[in-house]
Parts: sequence; structure tokens; C-alpha cells
Amino acid sequence: MSTDNKVLISLCMLLLVFILSACKQTEQSHENTILENEQQEQQNITYSFKNPNTGQKFNIIHAYKLYENYFKTVKDNPDKSLHKLYQQEIIEPIYDACFKDTEHLEINLFEWTPEESDYNSIKNQVESIDKNHINKLYEESFVKSSDILSSENKTNVCVFPKNERFPSDMITAGAGKILVFFNDFDNYYSLSDLDNHYKSGISHEYHHSVWIEKHYTEDYNPTVLDYLILEGQAVMFETLVYPTSNSTDYVVIENFNKEYWSRIEPNLEDPVTDQIYEILIGGTNGFPNYYGYSEGYKMIRSYLNLHPDMTVEEWTSKSPKEIFEEGNYMANYE
Repeated sequence: MSTDNKVLISLCMLLLVFILSACKQTEQSHENTILENEQQEQQNITYSFKNPNTGQKFNIIHAYKLYENYFKTVKDNPDKSLHKLYQQEIIEPIYDACFKDTEHLEINLFEWTPEESDYNSIKNQVESIDKNHINKLYEESFVKSSDILSSENKTNVCVFPKNERFPSDMITAGAGKILVFFNDFDNYYSLSDLDNHYKSGISHEYHHSVWIEKHYTEDYNPTVLDYLILEGQAVMFETLVYPTSNSTDYVVIENFNKEYWSRIEPNLEDPVTDQIYEILIGGTNGFPNYYGYSEGYKMIRSYLNLHPDMTVEEWTSKSPKEIFEEGNYMANYE
């Protein structure tokens, strides 16, 4: 091979390496741009603050603000998959903050896509939401809650518009991750009651978040009793954070109905099935509304009446069986 040919081959190889390198850099640059855009988008919709007494960190992520761009993108791309566009415009920018490493996600938002019939309702809700008002409500609740029960984690609350497909307006997806489906058109509450509802609700979900952080394990296999106590603890926590405006007025049934109890008592140690929602939420199959929340709260109350010096951290760490037995709860039905 002549020297000229060797030089030519070398130049070609160098050119190929340069082209491949440039392609890789372009691809990496594109990925970095996407990541930077997502981070910028998240910053634009995030309100961050700290508990002034402890330094504990919180983020309020106004995910509902992403829907306007989602609707525009859908309109501009009529041939593209709505599911993919929803993932691209709504889920991906907030995935790390709201969904990553969630231990307890009960409703799968990743696969849900709003239907066209939902658009007007969502738009109306988004336009009506007062971002600054939400920040004020939730900051107050988080500071009050974390003063009573602290966490080592940063806590994120991600606010979405309400949708009828989701039965709850708040869920705890995992440690430090709370999802809110906000609707200020709810005719069930006055405006002041609605504020109280969301503040006490945040304290309720915050307790779940801290419980998951400190006590959830991969082999957790809850029983019916576990769920009753878990929700009862969160309702009790509400009453400590907001003594006069918590949910006990419409959740707690003060009488001890032996007929209802006889239907769940034999199954307290059974693994949780879909029936737990029938018991917790009530309103079906003869159970009154919020029956499980009420029984769980009264179990905690019975326990604390006999252990009045127990701290929140201590009774949050107690096993449900200990709370049930050491609270002598069965005496109420004898």
C-alpha cells in the first residue's frame, strides 16, 4: 500500500471518528437539553420552603400548570398517541419529584390519560386554582405537622386537577411523596371548610408519609387491622395538628355498633383485599360512611386513654396488634 493511500485511509478513519463523536455529542446534547428543560419546567411550577424551627424541607409542585401545554401539544399533534403526549408533557417533567421510588402508590397515574370529555373540566379547574393560596395553606399544615412529627426526608406534594376517576382527593404515594387532586368547585364544603379540609388532609397524608419512611419494608403484607390502625393514626394526628378543624366531625361514629363489628372482627388478621376499601370508606354493603377510619381512630383513642404519656413518635411506632390489645378495644363490644 502506497504512502498516499495510507494517509488517505488514516484521514478517512479520523473523519469517521470525528463524525461518530459529533453524533454522540449531538445525541448527548439533545438528552441534556431535554433534562434541562424538564428541570426548568419543574422549577417553574415548584414552591420550596423549610420549617423555620427545624430546617425540614418541603416542595409544593403545581403539576396542574402543565395541562395547558399538554392540551396545546395534543392540538398541534393530532396524529400522536395521547398517552405518549401525556407522559411527555405531564409525567416526565415531575416524575422524580412525584413518582420515583414510590412504595405505596395505590392509583397508577402513569397509565392514565385524560379523555377529550375531561378537557373543559380540567381547564376550568386549572384556571380557578389560586397558586399562592395553596402555598399558604399547605405550608402552614406542613410546618405544624413537622413540628409534632419530624422527618429526615424532603417532602413533596404534587397538586393535580381533580378527576372523577379518582375516588380520593389525596393519597400518599410513598415516603416524602403526596399527591393531591385539587377541586375548589366542591359544593360539599364552604370555602373556609374547604381550606380546613385541605389543611387537615395534608397533615393526615404527612403522617402516612412519615410512617412509610420509618416503618415500611418490602415484605410488608398488611392485614385488615393494620389498615384500620394506619388510617386511625392519621386521623388522630389530624386532631393534634388541627384540634378544632380536623375530619373527625364527619368521620367518627361515636357509638359502638355490634352488628357492624361482628362483620369485620373475624377478619382482622386476614390479608388486605379490595374489601378493605368497602370497610374503610363505607357507604356500601351496609357500612356507614368512613366506617374503617372511625374504628381505627377509636382504637388509637382507646389506646392513648390508657397510655396518656405516649408521644406521637412512640405510638406511631407501635404495632397495630399492640395498640388493639393494649388499648383493650374489645371491651367496647362486650
